[in-house]
Amino acid sequence: MKIKLTEVPEEGRSYVWTSKTGEANAVLADIVGKNPYEAEFFIKPLNSKDYELTGRIVTKSPEICSRCGIDIDYPVNEKFHEILIPKQGQPRNGKYSKVNHVSDLPDGGPEFSEYENMVFDMGEFLHEVVALAAPFNPACPETIDGKPSDCRIPEEGQLFSYDEEMPVEKPQSPFAALKNLKLN
Repeated sequence: MKIKLTEVPEEGRSYVWTSKTGEANAVLADIVGKNPYEAEFFIKPLNSKDYELTGRIVTKSPEICSRCGIDIDYPVNEKFHEILIPKQGQPRNGKYSKVNHVSDLPDGGPEFSEYENMVFDMGEFLHEVVALAAPFNPACPETIDGKPSDCRIPEEGQLFSYDEEMPVEKPQSPFAALKNLKLN
């Protein structure tokens, strides 16, 4: 769902989107599946063209445990703090086409997102927040609803091992071939 930034009052506006109200159901369907979601966020103008966006999204994302291979619903509880700026043109020789030193920025500060024509696509933004929250190797939680999970993680020291003895060929000496050589 897209938000018209011109309709946001000077004091800002709060939004609450859930799977029951359905504002982002179509956009989030591929990443949250049938899991419910709740997104609370606040948009406030900073000046005539920049806006501050703060909020959070709580949901679960269907994943596969990287340890045991069973399907899990990975919990997502992500907060965000963004500065919304108008989309910048990026000509090949423009000042924004140079090397970006994002790694030098301090952690925990606001990020930025771009919008076009005074409209911000909040549904796509929430989709990206949930997508980036999933770890590279998701794993079963230690407990599910207060009970130990049934993750089939190998116990330490009992990792996969191959017990059958492999046949060992005796390496042949590199000089063995010289024994059979005859010189005239």
